[in-house]
Amino acid sequence: MYALRDVLGRGKGLVAIENIPKGTRILSEKPIITMPEDQGEDEWLKSHISQQVDSLTEHLRKSFLSMHNLYPYQNLAEQALGIVKTNGLPVEANGIGGAVFLEACRINHAGDNNAQKNWNQSIKRHTVHALRDISKGDEITIYYLGRDSSREIRQRKLQDKFGFLCSCRLCSLPTEQSQENDRRLERVDQLDDLIGYDGMRLKFSLQTLRYVDERIRLYNEQGPGDSGLPRAYLDAAQITIAHGDLARGRIFAERAVEGWRTAHGSDSKARFTSTKPRSMSTVNGP
Repeated sequence: MYALRDVLGRGKGLVAIENIPKGTRILSEKPIITMPEDQGEDEWLKSHISQQVDSLTEHLRKSFLSMHNLYPYQNLAEQALGIVKTNGLPVEANGIGGAVFLEACRINHAGDNNAQKNWNQSIKRHTVHALRDISKGDEITIYYLGRDSSREIRQRKLQDKFGFLCSCRLCSLPTEQSQENDRRLERVDQLDDLIGYDGMRLKFSLQTLRYVDERIRLYNEQGPGDSGLPRAYLDAAQITIAHGDLARGRIFAERAVEGWRTAHGSDSKARFTSTKPRSMSTVNGP
């Protein structure tokens, strides 16, 4: 389905060697190195990681030590720690805070990523799913950062944390188009705050529903398969149902579930999460 190949200007990356349909589980991988949730001092962490590296097979150890490392080192323990700090992905389950995966950690970042990473606690594996159809020859990409933000902020965070500047399609847009995209992302963030504020006040009006409709429209304008859509559809489902529009609410709910399964897989027991509380206890008029 994919192969590790040289990618111009991006080092190594995973490239599709066949057409990958939307929703396909591209990989499902167990960690080779894990880090505890409470990591403690570097000296303890170096010892903890070194023990795991020593227990790897020669092939796995060689593959691990060939991974990108942003940190200077003078010995094997420091090298291993640097590799983990550079490549570790979040796990947050059963006392594990992060882990290194030989294949998943090779996937490069893009602002308009075509795949979604996720720790699937049900199968205790890191999974990656196609957010949209990926053509043969296309690089498989994920999003390294948290919430979407402007190009300037994205580039600064990527430079500070990962040591590179992104040159993906989204980050390479002409100035005018890039500014338009930034304004769209800023408005999405404003709408999220407005919807969350109404939730804290237990007040969902028709205006709140308009906010949700606008947010869905803006996400769709970002491009197919935006990872924020399932959350937006779920909010829309809750609010339209609270307003008595069960038919429309069901459509939104089905789209939310479809988007969630596309990004995480049908066997994932993870739930929709939100940084802002929602409540359907009380609904008010406009």
